Amino acid sequence: MRAGVAQGGLISPVLVSLYVNNMPSPSHHVKLALYADDTTIIATSRKPTLLVSYLESYLNDLQRWLSEWRIAINVSKSTAIIFACAGGRFIQPRPVTLFGELIQWVDTTRYLAVTLDTRLTWSPHIDQVRKRADQMMGVLDPLPNMKSDLSVRNGVLL
Repeated sequence: MRAGVAQGGLISPVLVSLYVNNMPSPSHHVKLALYADDTTIIATSRKPTLLVSYLESYLNDLQRWLSEWRIAINVSKSTAIIFACAGGRFIQPRPVTLFGELIQWVDTTRYLAVTLDTRLTWSPHIDQVRKRADQMMGVLDPLPNMKSDLSVRNGVLL
């Protein structure tokens, strides 16, 4: 390993904290939400063009910092989303890049295991949880039947 911290190492959380404490400070239109190795950049504006400008400005600062500290990130896992009030309309903003790679504008994204959409409704998250529950039930479904070696007691527990 030339740079970074070992995943799962005992001292890794402390080292990540030391790295993150040195991140570029955002402007008053940009905020950071950090949790472990997940970082969310939140830019706020009523005008999408200004919002993208604030976001680009911070991404440029972040890119310089990442290069200086030799921290690699997977840009392909990064997404951008605009949250708007119900009834609010906006045009697709111009693309933003990091290290020359496009960051995709999306209608839904996941953060800390919660699916968020542009209107901040719970519908996509509930659909995602329902799909996972259906998949798990499909796996468990064949277990409690007459031909199963599973005891009646364990079948009832399932």
